[in-house]
Amino acid sequence: MRFLKPFFYMLIFLIVFLSSGYLTINILLKRQTNVICPDVRGKTVEEAKRLLEKSGLSLIVSRYERRNDVPLNHITVQKPEANISTRLGRTVMVIVSEGPELIPLPVLEGKSIANAEEILREKNIQISKIIYAPHQMAGKVIAQMPKGGEDVIKGKGITLLVGTEENKYYIMPETKDMTTRDLTEEMNNKNIKYNLNYILNEQISAKINIIASIPPRTIFKNDKEIEIKVLTGG
Repeated sequence: MRFLKPFFYMLIFLIVFLSSGYLTINILLKRQTNVICPDVRGKTVEEAKRLLEKSGLSLIVSRYERRNDVPLNHITVQKPEANISTRLGRTVMVIVSEGPELIPLPVLEGKSIANAEEILREKNIQISKIIYAPHQMAGKVIAQMPKGGEDVIKGKGITLLVGTEENKYYIMPETKDMTTRDLTEEMNNKNIKYNLNYILNEQISAKINIIASIPPRTIFKNDKEIEIKVLTGG
């Protein structure tokens, strides 16, 4: 019986120790304050910090990731998750977007469209649209959107404005009282293409008659070649 007393005392001590520990943990748990974790996804780091601090929580950035669909410095993931109960004072871990990958655009103004296409192909930049407009720099890039030197999101295209020959219109002069020399000088001064043919007709008078493929006082584009027949008599 004397040998059982130490074991009996040890058992009582163990029961008292476990009971006190249970009561202590239970009291601490009851005193612990929980809060609802705010949703900080899609917010900037600064906005998220202010929001979490209002709820008694703190923030730590665990890592950054490249995201084309989320702007720079905006939160993509949080832990603990949003709208769940969590311990007051807990630290919320977040992943932050580095933004999309940006590619600097080359300056293409003044380059031929073929050269511009080759440069963009080497840099894996797509051409989304080519707009042609009359300009003295025909066949060359006269503008680009976005501008050269700016950054464009990888995968986004660029718009090029390319010059084409300007369309000029003229009025065919009255040839009735003009000499051949006067008519050809006017054609040359206006860079009008023409084909001049002299035709001898002994049945008409010696007076020169000029016949053009476009009637007098008719509007025409400068890309047309005018057929001019000069009839001379015998």
